[in-house]
Amino acid sequence: MKILNELLGYKNLNLYQDTNMFSFTLDSVLVSRFINLNSKIKTIVDFGTNNAVIPLIMSKYTNANIIGVEIQDKAIELANKNIMINNLDNQIQIIHQDIKDFASKANHQYDAVICNPPFFKTEGNPKLNETSLEIVNARHETLINLEEIIKSGAMTIKNGGSFTIVHRAERSGEIISLFTKYNIVPKRLQFVHSKVNKNGKTVLIDGILNGNEGMVILPPLISHHDDETYTDEMLKMFRD
Repeated sequence: MKILNELLGYKNLNLYQDTNMFSFTLDSVLVSRFINLNSKIKTIVDFGTNNAVIPLIMSKYTNANIIGVEIQDKAIELANKNIMINNLDNQIQIIHQDIKDFASKANHQYDAVICNPPFFKTEGNPKLNETSLEIVNARHETLINLEEIIKSGAMTIKNGGSFTIVHRAERSGEIISLFTKYNIVPKRLQFVHSKVNKNGKTVLIDGILNGNEGMVILPPLISHHDDETYTDEMLKMFRD
């Protein structure tokens, strides 16, 4: 069932979601606000855009042209619907294609790639107890794995272009290793903690293709107070 919601605290942004599909989480907000949207960035590609929530949020902070790449049919339908109801069809374009196929023809022509990828590996044939195939594919590396995503990013961005990703903190070392393998130099890293006394569960990392060495470890981001309300740091993310 499709449900229309106002997109968190963002004014004049609405979002259709399907209860049988993967609903966006805080990770989409985090990575949308972490990417460095400087004035030099004119073209951005969102890998695995799903219902286009990341392009919608980024549109509040950049005039860059945004392309969302998505392989799942039902997600494509939602993404296009969300772009139309928000009157963003002049800025955001959705392409129905496998990320790997898109990257093979990209020829290093884009300024930035952003991605909130499937988090969970599928080695060992784990039980995928999700309610639909769409949710399985959004949460698990069934259609594409982390290395294929990072390799595709390196093929898509220009020399000096940026790649930004959100992932589980436990896979930080793997991400940095793969960045290095594909000549993306890590530049910023930030761990996200649900509360002050909790371990970081999420990591935000960006890098530059063939960039200069030197990475900044940013202060940790705390998302919630003990009473489960958002911290001021998080609330700032929802402001125009």
